[in-house]
Amino acid sequence: MFLLSVATSVIEKPSELVLASMALLSLVGRVLFVSFFVLSAVKEFNEFGVDGGSAAKALRPKFNMFSKHFTTFTGFELPIFEIKFLVVGAISLKALGSFLFIFDSTIGATLLILHQLIATPILYDFYNYGIEKKKFLLLLIKFTQNLSLLGGLLFFIGMKNSVPKRSSMLNHEVKTTQSEENVNLRDVYIEHLKDELKQARVESEILFERLNHTQARLNDTQEELAQSYQEIKRLKRELSRYPHAEGSRWTGRWFNY
Repeated sequence: MFLLSVATSVIEKPSELVLASMALLSLVGRVLFVSFFVLSAVKEFNEFGVDGGSAAKALRPKFNMFSKHFTTFTGFELPIFEIKFLVVGAISLKALGSFLFIFDSTIGATLLILHQLIATPILYDFYNYGIEKKKFLLLLIKFTQNLSLLGGLLFFIGMKNSVPKRSSMLNHEVKTTQSEENVNLRDVYIEHLKDELKQARVESEILFERLNHTQARLNDTQEELAQSYQEIKRLKRELSRYPHAEGSRWTGRWFNY
């Protein structure tokens, strides 16, 4: 029973080595995921200069086209500001979001999601080109790639929010299962004790019968000894009648012992 309970606990509870390896793999995965954002932020920071660098030059016409489309469809105009401030915001969101995301923070994932929502439709403006244009396909591929990154971040936040609920449900199921197993183990142990009690009762009855048989044999032996003693006394009396018989002296001495 003890070995069974130990084996069950070992199977149900994952070892510390498995948990450590899972945590390490999760950390490596987060680092690889944010490497795209980190490298992009480092490149834009190094090329920033005084006017925002090449990132600001590439972003300026795209932002102007996006602003026109936004005004056309919504009727609101976006505020006018220098593009380098938009680059600074992108670098900040990517750097801070990546740092927090590595440490398994949903705030970091939220910052990266904010960056993706703002930057993706502006940078990858495939909608400004016709389908027959080569740039349309290239920008569409990059647009879908950034959507996949956005989906991964949303999935991360969803999993982080669902883990406490799943943990509580799992703990409840584990407690229920353990209580049921404890009841089953108790019932098995009680049945085992009953079987041992029956076996001990049978063995005691067998021993009692052997004891009675031994007592009867002892009584028979005592009766035989008493009869032998009476026979010896009788023979001694008969021999005492013939004191001059040959060997009587030695025989009488032998009976006196």
